[in-house]
Amino acid sequence: MTNLSIKFTDEEVFDFLNRIEVNHSDLSSDFLKRIVSGIIEHIPFQNVTMLTNKWERPSNDMIKNDMLSGIGGLCTVRNPFLHEFLKHLGFHVNFVSSTISEPDCHISLIVKINDEDWWVDIGNGFPYLDPVKLGDNSTKSNWFMNYKLEFEDGRFHVLHKLRGKEWEINHHFSRNSVDFSTFDRMHYMHYSVPGWGPFLTGLRINRFWQNGAAIIRNDTAFSTNGWSKIDSIIELKSWLSIWFKKSGFLESIDLGLADEIWRREKGRCELANNSK
Repeated sequence: MTNLSIKFTDEEVFDFLNRIEVNHSDLSSDFLKRIVSGIIEHIPFQNVTMLTNKWERPSNDMIKNDMLSGIGGLCTVRNPFLHEFLKHLGFHVNFVSSTISEPDCHISLIVKINDEDWWVDIGNGFPYLDPVKLGDNSTKSNWFMNYKLEFEDGRFHVLHKLRGKEWEINHHFSRNSVDFSTFDRMHYMHYSVPGWGPFLTGLRINRFWQNGAAIIRNDTAFSTNGWSKIDSIIELKSWLSIWFKKSGFLESIDLGLADEIWRREKGRCELANNSK
């Protein structure tokens, strides 16, 4: 179990807000929204480092360093970082546990502002650019998707409507706060069992903004320019250099090794499944 505790200097706070292109402000829902949308736009959601690093849950130092430097990461890096960063700024923030494939398999946050609870999630690989006040079931929209929260049977359901598709539930959560240790099993499974989730048997890299997106999913690239097939590491690097220009990410990752690992593990899982 990792005891989450991350401290920030004033310089680190200033530099990170500058990286995500946000000015420091009072503790308002608007400031929260700008932080959330800034991270989703400027800090990559990616599993490259998960694939190429030692397969173990991220340490406090890794969570901090990968986010401050612009490398980014998955739910296991992004939402714990945001929890600690918001807490440092003075927000009241708690972890809540989300169910996707099973209970306690995804980390989300609730931020309290003026006695109102706001749901925040920068770690699910989707553009939840607008925090949602609990009880608000209005639709939030951006170029990639629509989403909303609906309350039923004591839980908040996160519904997606992707381009050209119908509404569907992606995951659901209770507003009750949980300890970070609630996610111990999820960390263990994600970092040790290929096939438990998609991140050891595939490639995921994305960033989103209000009017666009840049997404890598295995061999496929998608952006405001449309879909394209990626046939080589050279093509992948070339595509990423267009859509991920900020320093810190591309020069810090090993795409060749990540490509080798996810294809190997995907093949092993398919072979095991076919032999059952």
